[in-house]
Amino acid sequence: MGRAHGKRGRLRAINYVVTEMSKFSDQEKAAILRESRRLLKDDDRPVPPIAREPPPEIVFEEPVAKWKREADEQAQRFAAERAASQREEREEREALVRARALDGAEARITALEERMAEAERQISELSRAVGDFSDAVNRGFASLDKQLATLSTKLTELRAIDDQHRVIDMPSPLRPRSVN
Repeated sequence: MGRAHGKRGRLRAINYVVTEMSKFSDQEKAAILRESRRLLKDDDRPVPPIAREPPPEIVFEEPVAKWKREADEQAQRFAAERAASQREEREEREALVRARALDGAEARITALEERMAEAERQISELSRAVGDFSDAVNRGFASLDKQLATLSTKLTELRAIDDQHRVIDMPSPLRPRSVN
């Protein structure tokens, strides 16, 4: 809501508040009020009763009973706070135990990872050594194959020479043959 202005933008009154009705002339306002009263008078709907809450009951309390009630309430608050504090302490202890267990597990995992890395290194070294050994054995077999071929050739040559100098041993013609 703004302030009401008269002609040429001047204020009509210093604290006059503009409402929706301020844009109507006095005759229009009177007509609007007459029409609204007529509509309300012709309305046959029942008016709902206004729901009112009963006022709170005023209770007068003996001072000793009041002190006892307040002391009991305070004791209940203290017990609730003590239980909450104990629960928090227990949770903190459990969290600390879990953290220590995790620290131990983390150290064990790190040790296992180191052992696995060492085992992998050894396996890699062993596989390289096995490959080198296999290559050496293959080279040795190749050398033996060459030597075997050479020896086979020599053997064939020696047999040929031996066959030339060998005496053929025939059965003696003077000995009687056994008849079967």
